[in-house]
Formats: sequence, C-alpha cells, structure tokens
Amino acid sequence: MDRLDFSIKLLRRVGHFLMLHWGKVDSVEKKTGFKDIVTEIDKKAQEMIVEEIRRAFSDENIIAEEGISENGEKLWIIDPIDGTINFVHGLPNFSISIAYVEKGKVKMGVVHAPALNETLYAEENGGAFLNGEKIRVSGNTSLEECVGSTGSYIDFTGKFIEKMEKKTRRVRILGSAALNACYVGAGRVDFFVTWRINPWDIAAGLIVVKEAGGTVTDFSGKEANVFSKNFVFSNGLVHKEVLEVVNEVLKEINGGR
Repeated sequence: MDRLDFSIKLLRRVGHFLMLHWGKVDSVEKKTGFKDIVTEIDKKAQEMIVEEIRRAFSDENIIAEEGISENGEKLWIIDPIDGTINFVHGLPNFSISIAYVEKGKVKMGVVHAPALNETLYAEENGGAFLNGEKIRVSGNTSLEECVGSTGSYIDFTGKFIEKMEKKTRRVRILGSAALNACYVGAGRVDFFVTWRINPWDIAAGLIVVKEAGGTVTDFSGKEANVFSKNFVFSNGLVHKEVLEVVNEVLKEINGGR
C-alpha cells in the first residue's frame, strides 16, 4: 500500500470529523498547565488514525502526541490536532499531521489543515506539494524582504521578535508548528524558528521543507533530525542571518554565556 496516498486520504477523513467539532468543544483537560490542553476530540482523532495505521501496517510502530511512544526502525509519528487552542476557539490555524520514519529519517509527511482546505505533503526525492501543486521555498535573499514565524515560548519569543522586527517585514505566531514549517516550504514565510519542540509537531513539516528546497538545522547550525529539540526552518538563503539572531537571543537568555 502506498503510504503517501493512504495518509492523505486518512487525514482528509479525520479532517471532516474535526470540522464537525471546530469551535464547539465544551470542555478541555489540562496536561502540563492551563496553556497545554487536550480535548476528547484530540483523543478520538488519534484513535481513528492509529486504528487505520495498525490495520494497514500492522508490523510498524507509532509515536503519537496523546500517550503512544513505541520504538522501531519503521515508525509513524502522529499529531491528531496541532494547534488545539486554535481549534477550541474556532480559529482556522490548526492541522493534523502524519510522518513516516525509517531508521530515524523522515521518508514521508502529510499536514492537513481542514478549516483552510489545504493538504501539504512530501515524499523523499519526490518534491513537496500543496493540494496537488508543486511548492518551492521563497527566493528572498535579504531579511528586509522576509516574513518569519515562531512559536510562543516564554523565555525566547519576546526577545526574538523584538530583534527580528527591526530586521524583517514581520514575525508571525500562527499557533501550529506543523503549518508554520509547511508555510516555509510553500514560500509563504521565509523562516520558522521553534524551541523545545516534540517530534510529532515537526516531523511532517521537516520533509515538506527539505523537499521544497529549504534548509532545516538545529540552533547550532547542524542538520536537524526528527528528534532534535530546536529548529530553524528557512529558504536557505537567509538561514545564516536567522541563526545569528537566534544565538544572540540564547546568549541573552543564558546571561551572556
């Protein structure tokens, strides 16, 4: 069975289910704090995805946001709702994502944004696509031409945006790491910086950006893998400049060290 076709069809089915509940969730559970929440819809969506993967690929393992952590050379990484706060509040920037990993390397990834009717996907050596149309990172070479994005991190975000607002057109916070990464691949933003992230948040986006011609490293500038914790996604042309700002911020956070 073709994993990419299977994943696209599965996420679109799950997306229809999510749209029935978008902005209509009555209760949420706190995980690590009041900003880190999960709903019964997250859990049900994950169950739907896991059930289909186990049926189609029974000898392969799964890592999923809501409590599944298996190991193996053939691994599916799932995020049933990336951007749960947006989903609960009726905001459209949320997504579902699946990535397939072999021996630590992402081979295929799909990110579906049901409220936006957009599916972004990529397969190793096959290019990256948005709703069937091939996508490519931007060609901007100067930060002054760039729009970037980041996540919402107490220690990092304020300092990073303050510095980047002086150098770029704007920095956005969308609330879905998977979409942020994919938007680099689609050329909608020129870079995305994320800190202390989990594999399910970025696995699919990682291959989308790479197959769209982008660059993905950790904060030290080394090539990132799905289990890295900090990421800079970019069009490659402004990567060095973005890394310089990131490391200025880290130095301030660490008291000049």
